[in-house]
Amino acid sequence: MNTRSFAVAPLAGAVLALGLCTTAAATTGRWDTALGPGSGSGAASASPWIASPAPGSVYAEWNFMSDDEPLSLTIEDRVPDIAASGLGAGAVRLAETSETAFATGGGNIYAIGGVATFTLDVPGIAGAAADVWLRASTLGSLLAPTATLNGVAAALTPTFSAAVGGAFGGTEQEVYWRWSDVAPAANLRFAFQASSSSLSLDQLAVYAVPAPVPEPGTYALIALGLAGVAFSVRRRTR
Repeated sequence: MNTRSFAVAPLAGAVLALGLCTTAAATTGRWDTALGPGSGSGAASASPWIASPAPGSVYAEWNFMSDDEPLSLTIEDRVPDIAASGLGAGAVRLAETSETAFATGGGNIYAIGGVATFTLDVPGIAGAAADVWLRASTLGSLLAPTATLNGVAAALTPTFSAAVGGAFGGTEQEVYWRWSDVAPAANLRFAFQASSSSLSLDQLAVYAVPAPVPEPGTYALIALGLAGVAFSVRRRTR
């Protein structure tokens, strides 16, 4: 684990204390709520949110984040704790880009003096549309309600929220964003950020799965519906 030093010596004790108080969820990898389409709720670090990723899907989860670029002002973690086959070191990149954050001893990414901003790059699904979920667990301040995937925005859905006790206060929260029928792409780039300073990113997971293909009967119903609409329009124009 690599931590970085700042010219904020008077706050060092507070930072250390916050690092200690943010270890509980990260060290156990515990998601407080289960979330479809997976069966796992992260009851232990070896139990991922998606227990069995679907064939052809992309899955990666961070429960303990570290800094792979200690000499840079940004934080990068290229090694997810849990990942589908082929998503080892170097295939994915989680980055905090505000230059105001550091990796805590508890495995969180914490921004004390600014608004944390994040990007996440993972391989895309080629040749098929995908349904994509981005899931996060945070402490302290809240995440901003909008995230983007390859420039397309989605709204945040909270699944768990509880007040954080102690001197620092704030909220423990779990959220997700979802994008449906994402066009085939070689790379999926997510961008999201905090709503204010003092956010601690505790866990992060991404799941991209090929979107369901409609059955032939569904196509027939769609065609029938379109024919009905066209007939109705013709009658009105007459």
